Amino acid sequence: MTLITERLRLRLPKASDVEDIHRIFCDESVMTYWSGPAHQDLAETARWLAPILDDPQGSQFDYFIDYEGQLIGKLGCWRVPEIGFILAKDYWGRGFAEEALRAFIAHMRLQTICDHLWADVDPRNVRSKALLEKCGFRWTGSEKNTLKTHIGWCDSDYYRLDL
Repeated sequence: MTLITERLRLRLPKASDVEDIHRIFCDESVMTYWSGPAHQDLAETARWLAPILDDPQGSQFDYFIDYEGQLIGKLGCWRVPEIGFILAKDYWGRGFAEEALRAFIAHMRLQTICDHLWADVDPRNVRSKALLEKCGFRWTGSEKNTLKTHIGWCDSDYYRLDL
C-alpha cells in the first residue's frame, strides 16, 4: 500500500532503492543516533535492505519516503508497534518528517493490529524527540545504557502514542 500526502509518497521498498537509500545511510551525521554506523559501501546497504525485501509481510508497515521521485528517507514499524524514521540531511527542517509521520499515524489508526505506537530515542536526539512530541507522542520514561552502538553506550527515552 502507498500512502500519499501533499508532497510525499510513502511506499514499500524495492530492490532498485539500494543506491538511493545508501546515499542516506552513508552520511555519518544522519546515522549518529541509528543503531549502527554509517554504511561504508553499497554492498553493506544491500545486505541491510535484503531482509526487508525478503519479508514483505513483516515489512508491510515499513515505508520509504519519496519526494518528487527522489527517495529521501524511511519511516515506519520494522516491528509493530515500534516506530523509527530517518531522513536525508538535505531535507531536514522542511516539514517532511512531520508530514510523513502524520500520514503514517493516520494509516495505523485504521489498522487493527495494535492500539499504540512507541519509539526508543537517544535523549541527545532532540530533533526526533521534538518531532514525536509535535505529532502527539508522550514521554513515558527513560533508561540508562540500553544499547551499545558505534557512538558508545546509549540511553533511551521512550515515547508512546495511543491510536
